[in-house]
Amino acid sequence: MCPTRKTKDAQTLMIIAIVAAKHKSHVHATVVCAKSNGIQIRTRSGGHDLDGLSHVSSIPFIILDMHNLRSITMDVPRKKSWLQAGAILGELYTKIAEKSKTLASPAGIFPTVKAGGHISDGGYGNMIRKHGLSVDHVVDAQLVDVNGRILNRASMGEDLFWAIRGGGGARFGVIYRRCK
Repeated sequence: MCPTRKTKDAQTLMIIAIVAAKHKSHVHATVVCAKSNGIQIRTRSGGHDLDGLSHVSSIPFIILDMHNLRSITMDVPRKKSWLQAGAILGELYTKIAEKSKTLASPAGIFPTVKAGGHISDGGYGNMIRKHGLSVDHVVDAQLVDVNGRILNRASMGEDLFWAIRGGGGARFGVIYRRCK
């Protein structure tokens, strides 16, 4: 039985489960299980949900919480970094400052926001006038699509890669890692 309660706008909260993924295999298993059972998934990178949409639905759903996927890998000579969805922007800024005195990231102004949500929604920040949005600098991504396939830029094709960059990227699958 799903827990329910009424919200102020009369929608119902119907969370079946919250899956706190610790590895990409957990993301994959959650997507495959949800699809085979006809259950929707709401992803969240860490709970900074301004619209409150990851917790409200009129049908039962699973929350796939990515807050444990926080790895940040930097390649300073190539000026690239891989960010998992739960990586905190403040941690990214700290890591950049530790590795380089000349590099920066065009990301948000709030250090507690997670990379997954920030980049999926475009990625506004203080450097926008000179460098654009965070998503403009994404050069690769890894996601589990709605059919459970684990894809990167090469295997997903340029059309899907273009579609996942910016608002609404989560509609095509669960993006768990990005390179920018």
